[in-house]
Amino acid sequence: MYSKILVAIDGSESSVKALKKAINIASSWNANLYGLYAINVGIYGTSIVDPSLGVSDPSSDKIFDLLKTEGNEILKNAKKIASEANYPVEFISRFGDARDTILEYASDISADLIIVGSTGKGKAQRFLLGSVSSAVVVNSKISVLVVR
Repeated sequence: MYSKILVAIDGSESSVKALKKAINIASSWNANLYGLYAINVGIYGTSIVDPSLGVSDPSSDKIFDLLKTEGNEILKNAKKIASEANYPVEFISRFGDARDTILEYASDISADLIIVGSTGKGKAQRFLLGSVSSAVVVNSKISVLVVR
């Protein structure tokens, strides 16, 4: 039923549960599994220009480095979980708002299931910006599983 599954990773306890559930489901269907970490630079102010375009404010380089380092550490932990489960997962990070990035990457890889955690890293941020999982559920053209 599922051949390509995308799981969103953000380092939260909820996303760790989502990754473990994704591995379980992918192994049941012998599906390709993709793990995505979205590096959202937009929440750090307007001085940061989209790095995917190759443009950044020189004063923001330290913020980029910190965000990349955080993302690498989160993906390192996710790779460890996948390795312990002995299931191959292709991990990637992309710059952009998590809501849009998840949906765009799912389309890019022709995923047929998206798995997200029910809550992310910050409840205050979720209150202010809207829930990533809710936005993905509402806007996705494919099935979404929200893991609690």
